[in-house]
Amino acid sequence: MATDHEGNVYVADLGNNRIQKFTNSGAYLTQWGSSGIGDGQFDRPFALATDGAGNVYVCDYNNGRVQKFTSTGTFLAQLG
Repeated sequence: MATDHEGNVYVADLGNNRIQKFTNSGAYLTQWGSSGIGDGQFDRPFALATDGAGNVYVCDYNNGRVQKFTSTGTFLAQLG
């Protein structure tokens, strides 16, 4: 789990290979991701971080990379 500067909460749902976003009060906002090896796809995402610009970093364990997204789930870059 990670939070952003607005207090939103991001959850790595590794069983469903997706990221879910909630308000700080728990209301569902959005989700992104699916199983696979392409941009925006995951194979066991398990760690998250955010930066001051609102970007979300996802450790994609079985794909051996970190993916960078906007706060709404738009893919930006891959590391690794």
